[in-house]
Amino acid sequence: MNDTPVEDFTLRRIDPWAQVVRVCSAGFLSYHRVVAEGVENLPQEGAGLLLPKHHAYRDILVEGVSLYKYTSRFATFVMKRGLWRILELSGGVKVTRPKDVRRLKNREQRRAAIQRAREANQEMQAYLSWLYRNGELVISHPEGMRYKDHMGPLQKEIVEHLLQTQETWGIQVPMIPIGIEYESYAIPGSRAYFRVGEPIWAQALSDLPEVVDALDEQLRRLSGLD
Repeated sequence: MNDTPVEDFTLRRIDPWAQVVRVCSAGFLSYHRVVAEGVENLPQEGAGLLLPKHHAYRDILVEGVSLYKYTSRFATFVMKRGLWRILELSGGVKVTRPKDVRRLKNREQRRAAIQRAREANQEMQAYLSWLYRNGELVISHPEGMRYKDHMGPLQKEIVEHLLQTQETWGIQVPMIPIGIEYESYAIPGSRAYFRVGEPIWAQALSDLPEVVDALDEQLRRLSGLD
């Protein structure tokens, strides 16, 4: 029996507001013709960690609109600190990245920022664990930032946290790679491909290197970057 203390959260996403954002996003996204493949791999129920390739900000529109179209579900997006707070109401949760702190030149300010970031990120991770345990979907860009038309190095932290959550709580959550590819960023009506790969399952934290390798391989292939 799990005797880990349970942190009590409530869902921060406000679904009626998320619905408004989705409708607006679909309008903006009409600039492209979205072509979806492999959508049968999207979880229709239960928890899941969706891991898309990140080229540009418009990826978020492709992901959110396509997810709802094929599953009628919303997700919680892991997003960088500094984006508008109102995005949290539609399903965002903020993470402080190391590079955000390194920008501070003053040593004392940087030290204080590191401590604040550590506490905020720990709270964020506890919330993500709660989401998984309550059957919610989480979307995180594993590269940690945008890499237009090429693969950036994968950041292992979001996958590592999921594996730790599985071990702690005795649950199994699929990791879903998602490739995104654009015919053109500038031509109206050009195709944007949303390709969902096969779920990746892992049993233990020791599986982390193999999971990261499998994720990298699928993201490259699904995004046309082989």
